[in-house]
Amino acid sequence: MRERNRKFVSRVLILSLCSLVFAGLIYMVDVAKAPSAAVPDIKIAVVDSLSGTLSRNGSLMIQGTKAAMGWVNDNGGIKSLGGAKLVPVVGDCGSTVEGAASTMDRICRDPDITMAMGAWASSLTMATTEITERLGIPHFSTCFFDKLHERGFKWGFYINPPSSVYGDLGVGKVVDLAKASGHIIKTAALITDNMAASKGYGDAVKKYFDKVGIKLIGEEAFTMGTLTDATPIMQNIKRLNPDVVMFAPASIAECQLIFMKKLEMKVNIPFIGATGTHVDPQFKQVGGEALEGFITFSPVYPQKFFPPEWIKRTLDQCRKEYSDEPWVGQELAFGWAKIPVMAEVLERAGSRDRQAIREVARKLDLHDVTATKAYAKQGVAFDETGRIVKKYQEVMLVQWQSGIPQVIYPTALATAKPIWRKK
Repeated sequence: MRERNRKFVSRVLILSLCSLVFAGLIYMVDVAKAPSAAVPDIKIAVVDSLSGTLSRNGSLMIQGTKAAMGWVNDNGGIKSLGGAKLVPVVGDCGSTVEGAASTMDRICRDPDITMAMGAWASSLTMATTEITERLGIPHFSTCFFDKLHERGFKWGFYINPPSSVYGDLGVGKVVDLAKASGHIIKTAALITDNMAASKGYGDAVKKYFDKVGIKLIGEEAFTMGTLTDATPIMQNIKRLNPDVVMFAPASIAECQLIFMKKLEMKVNIPFIGATGTHVDPQFKQVGGEALEGFITFSPVYPQKFFPPEWIKRTLDQCRKEYSDEPWVGQELAFGWAKIPVMAEVLERAGSRDRQAIREVARKLDLHDVTATKAYAKQGVAFDETGRIVKKYQEVMLVQWQSGIPQVIYPTALATAKPIWRKK
């Protein structure tokens, strides 16, 4: 009896041991098959105007940013950080300074925010960069306003030339173009709104005109978001009859009002814009006759070296989330000026530490690489104030021709030859 019990117990122990070994083997196989821990995403604060007067500008900025991030992620992400993906943390700041500051502050309470962008307008960016400077977050911006880089801040990086150089880099090229076409500009008028970049552009224009002897015979200014009738503005322009009108408002809707009134009142004076926003597809609603020959400045606009893949990705992204855009303009292209460069900074830093990222950005100098294909001089580096260095500062001239914006300067980037429309 005892022998039988002993054998029974032995069999039970052997079976139990076998079960444990088998279970262990299954566990080991499951562990081997299990994927490694996911690499955390890299969160980037993206604050822009998705509502209010500047909603289209901001919406296009967001779509361009998402398209560029998708390109980085599809090409392996940030390889030095295990292939980490870029993820936008989007916030709508409306179209007010207060909204810009509060939205950036709210998003950046997340300790995992690594870098920041936004907002589109210089006035709003003055507010958002106050927040990122206080929190020590590297902030990449497309804004022109000189005061952005004159405050002694350490965490802002501004990829575009400042407003103060638009006289020599932009207006000077237009004056030369007119002269080459047999037209000497002797008088000018100026139309601006109250936004910081518009004011900065106006100051640069006046300074340049004083230098070359062009007489400014009139100025028209209004508060952004308040223009409902452009009749008084165009009546005064028509009465003054300058050789050229320098045009700097920011809101697409308000620019459209002015151009429609220009057409209605048959004002044929050449208008020279201050920003690539002035070749936004929505301007086509004004009609080709009013737009033909209109020249504007843009630091970033699709040109001869802008990769076709970037254009396709951007238009596909817009169709998916926003609208069916006929072409990639300045606001959509801005994402491609910032994100590939920011990705390169992260790649070289090999760290999520904000201080390490800032140090790499401060020493960065890229030229003739894929990340700089959106830039007029195909390069980017930052000076001690965070502004793009002078050797890479350039402004493209973009002109409406037969209903399509074309890059006409620099010649090496041009997609069409310039024309000069007579008064």
